[in-house]
Amino acid sequence: LRNPLFVVMALAYFVCGMRLVFLTTHLPSYLAICGMDPMLSAQALGMIGGFNVLGSLFFGWAGGRWNKQVLLGLLYSARSLVLAGYFIAAPTPTSTLVFAAVMGFLWLGVAPLVAGSVAEMFGLRWQAMLGGVAFVCHQIGSFVGALGGGLIFDLAGSYDMAWKAGVAMGLAASMGQFLLCAG
Repeated sequence: LRNPLFVVMALAYFVCGMRLVFLTTHLPSYLAICGMDPMLSAQALGMIGGFNVLGSLFFGWAGGRWNKQVLLGLLYSARSLVLAGYFIAAPTPTSTLVFAAVMGFLWLGVAPLVAGSVAEMFGLRWQAMLGGVAFVCHQIGSFVGALGGGLIFDLAGSYDMAWKAGVAMGLAASMGQFLLCAG
C-alpha cells in the first residue's frame, strides 16, 4: 500500500469491475427498456466473451512491448469513450453488437497488464498474493456496479446517472494511471 502505482492500479481495477459488472447485470434490462429483443442481450454478452479472447491476447502481447501502466490508462479511456458513445445514442441491434465487440476486446485485456505490472513492481515472489489483492478490489467494484446500477435505476428511473458515473470514474482511473507514469 506504500507503492502509489499499485494503489492507483488497484483503485482503477475497482472501477474496472464496477463498470463491467454494471454491463453484464444491467445491459439486458437497459435493452428491454429500449424495446430491444431480449435475445440481443444474450448475443451481446456472447460477443463480449468472444472478443475477450482477442483483447487478452493483444494486451498481453502489447504489455510485453510498452509501458503497462500507460496501456491500462489507454484501455480505461477507450472504455469510457465507448461507453459514452453507446449510451448517448439510441441502441440498435447493430450498435449493440459493435459496442459488445469493442467492449469485449477492451474487457479482459486488463488482466495480463495488471498481472505483469504486479510482477514488475514486486517480483514474481509476490505476484499471486498482490494480484489477489488487486483482484479483490475488482470484485468489490463488481459488487458496487451491480448494486449501484440497480439502486440508481430504482431512484432515478433510468440508467443515465449510472453510465455517466461509470464514464467519469473510468476517465479518473485513466488519468491516475497517466499521472503516476508521468511523475
